[in-house]
Amino acid sequence: MASLALPMPAPAAVSRDSMPQRARMLIWAVIATGALVLCARWPTAAPSPSLATFLVLSSVALSLFKLRLPLVRSHATISMAYTIDFAALLLCGADVAMVVASVGVLVQCTVRVKVSQPPVRMVYSVAAAILSVQAAGAVWTALQGDLGPLQFGTTLAPMVVAAVVYFVVNTGLIALAIATTTDADPFKLWHGEFLWSAPSCFLSAAAGTMIAIVVSHGAYALLALVLLPVYISQRAYQASIERIDTERSHADSLSTMVMTTQDALQRATASEKALHAEKERLALERTRMSITLETIADAVITVDRSGHVLLLNKSAATMAQCEPGEGVDRPVSELFGAIGLRPALFEPALARVQQGGETVQLRSSRDNTTTRVLEITGTPMRDADDQPAGAVWVLRDVTDAVQMEQERSKAARLESLGVLAGGLAHDFNNMLMGVVGNLSLARTLIGHDEEGLTHRLGEAEAACVRARGVTGQLLTFAKGGSPVKTTASLEELVTECARFALSGSPVAARYSIEPNLWNADVDTVQISQVVHNLVLNAVQAMPGGGMIDIALNNVRVNDDSNAPAQLRHGAYVRLSIQDQGPGIAFDHLPHIFEPYFTTKKKGSGLGLAISSSIVRAHGGTIIVESSPSDGSRFSVYLPASVMLATTSKPRTEAAVSGCSGRVLLMDDDAAVTDVAGGMLESLGYQTVSAPCGKTAIERLMEADAAGEPFDLVILDLTVPGGMGGQETITHVRAIRPDVPVIVTSGYADNSVLSNYVKYGFDGVLPKPFTIPDLRTAIQNAVVKRRSQPARVADATRPTMTM
Repeated sequence: MASLALPMPAPAAVSRDSMPQRARMLIWAVIATGALVLCARWPTAAPSPSLATFLVLSSVALSLFKLRLPLVRSHATISMAYTIDFAALLLCGADVAMVVASVGVLVQCTVRVKVSQPPVRMVYSVAAAILSVQAAGAVWTALQGDLGPLQFGTTLAPMVVAAVVYFVVNTGLIALAIATTTDADPFKLWHGEFLWSAPSCFLSAAAGTMIAIVVSHGAYALLALVLLPVYISQRAYQASIERIDTERSHADSLSTMVMTTQDALQRATASEKALHAEKERLALERTRMSITLETIADAVITVDRSGHVLLLNKSAATMAQCEPGEGVDRPVSELFGAIGLRPALFEPALARVQQGGETVQLRSSRDNTTTRVLEITGTPMRDADDQPAGAVWVLRDVTDAVQMEQERSKAARLESLGVLAGGLAHDFNNMLMGVVGNLSLARTLIGHDEEGLTHRLGEAEAACVRARGVTGQLLTFAKGGSPVKTTASLEELVTECARFALSGSPVAARYSIEPNLWNADVDTVQISQVVHNLVLNAVQAMPGGGMIDIALNNVRVNDDSNAPAQLRHGAYVRLSIQDQGPGIAFDHLPHIFEPYFTTKKKGSGLGLAISSSIVRAHGGTIIVESSPSDGSRFSVYLPASVMLATTSKPRTEAAVSGCSGRVLLMDDDAAVTDVAGGMLESLGYQTVSAPCGKTAIERLMEADAAGEPFDLVILDLTVPGGMGGQETITHVRAIRPDVPVIVTSGYADNSVLSNYVKYGFDGVLPKPFTIPDLRTAIQNAVVKRRSQPARVADATRPTMTM
């Protein structure tokens, strides 16, 4: 009747780990018993082979019309093949009925199934059917059932008892398998899941009995009438199953509703408890916050989205010169604007946290003002929709801390300035001694020793040149010195400077230069000074001789590189100089780039300070690493260039004499115009001077009007209280576009000197300068101006000769 087709853990999963021990024992015991009975009672011959074949085919046909039993813990199937099984039992005996039932159960478990079943499930169903048929047959035989004379004692009573036994054994074995697998009570499961189908089972048994009676009496025409109770049984099973499904669906819905209601009630109870606890916590936190806000020294203000004050602590009220309760609900800009804070500082609809120091004038109640520095921090508040809901402002008075930091910084600067001034005084006194002493000696030699006079004057001039070098170094250290950049090959520059610095020393260089080294945009003079200083430091760190390693590499700085953090992203050329000396003491490392800081017996302490300023002016940086065992390594990063390197061949200096032409010299210092005019006259030029740009323009126009135009103009860049060279050049170009113009200045760090072509000049002449410097500047300016596009000029104007 019923076959196991249920997804229960025991029959469905045959693994030892997923099936309870007792379930495995029961299932295999039933299967073994069924197998033994099948083998022992296998029919060797049927009373009527054709009848047996008919019964097998009928069982197979009815097994296809199976119904699904709506079990709670699992599922099973049922079919009307039980009718044929019972008819075979009454007609052919229990052994043939056993075979018929086995075939029917196999078809029921394998054909028209949605999910294929494990073999153990089918075998268990077949064994249950075998045992059910044999049990029913034993009862039929024991009660002496007979289809001959239709009597109650010999036909009806044995049939009823056999049907009951078949039903109990078949459904009981299936219920027992489900119960042992799911840890349920076997009797309760059988009573609740299978007992309801007993009436239909008995009706099917009655139909099978009718079939047996019709066949045994040969009244085959009446078989069609037997189909009616079979159909009624099928419909009864189907109606019962649909009713049970409906009832269970309603029960499930009701159970779900009850569970949902209980869950909602539990959540509501938990929420109420949580809300109560949160209220208590918020009250406690509010108390703590109130105490905290009142005790901290910072001013705290909370505003809503319209900028009105929601809360302010005692410090904020004191700063706003009001009571805490008076400031609530007032616009924050009005409240604090009265004491000097700008309303723009209190924008409530902030998109991000705003922080910074703001210097403000806070007015006291006595109408006087006090300068205070406030550090203002604003944090936005947002609602559940992430819309601005206000802001929290914290105002911290950091005046004392700022003043203390300023005092410390001032003291450090004064200390550094004292060291710098002492070093400068020492160096300049030595240089002035060379100038004054040599000039004094030269005066005693006038008219007596011309050769000695020339020597002493040369020494004085050399001392002045050294003084010019010191001023250049100072300007480079102070402001970086605007570099005059050209694209150059660092390989040539570094090797040449290192060779010069190492000449005559017991130290040798070992080079490691990356192939295809990039060029760099540098001021070759300044970078040569950097290389010379670093190599010289390495030599001085190894007085006993040794080897220094000089490396040049291409470096690309990005987020993933290990380059110094202060460098911007881009391409750099890195120069590394590693010595084998004792290294730099740890406490000295923070001071090595300070001016006049040195640990050497002979040294000015300006070399590394100037080198650092030069490298920074080039857009690079210099890094030092040192350890007692490995010596010191200086790494210089210089921005790489995509341009090709340019080489400049030194010009051969022409003779000082043999020049002619008219020169307009503009300088506000009479001593400079006197000396510079003398230099120009010594070169063969006629000089006209002017104290400022306005006078120079007038002289230039007068010369053009008189037919004696100037062939060269030299303009001082800075004229205190007057028109300087940068402003004058515009007027000069408007009057004389073709005249060469040279700019000169004592401020060697001015950007005009490093980019003089950009401002319209043809040459540059830093002060102080010598006669050869003057002649070279004139030559370069004249050549540069002649290389410009030809302009319409007066053919009668004289041409400057050099």
